[in-house]
Amino acid sequence: MADRDYSVIAQHWVRGWMVSTVWLGLDHGFGFSKVPIIFETMIFAPGDVRLGADDDLDQYQERYATEEAAQAGHDRALAAVVEHLGADSAADITGPLVDASSDSQWDGSIEGEM
Repeated sequence: MADRDYSVIAQHWVRGWMVSTVWLGLDHGFGFSKVPIIFETMIFAPGDVRLGADDDLDQYQERYATEEAAQAGHDRALAAVVEHLGADSAADITGPLVDASSDSQWDGSIEGEM
């Protein structure tokens, strides 16, 4: 908890979609899992996406016990967004954000996007 930089494992954006993987700070297995569930990946859609479709990825969530599993899960979620948007969207991936970098001021827009 003392290392705030550790709370974000990875964050990437693709055409307004965000994939975020974080350290939760407490066990979300709540004692029902053999190992602590302390990492989470989520996908967030941009505001103009129609939600509720069968292939809707908004609010996708997966949780993990280890940082290695969390990173692998982040990569899978990012790949799912790219697949959802089309293979050409891979060229539009931005991130990861690093505190105090120019990326930490990113406004959510993609160059060339109207």
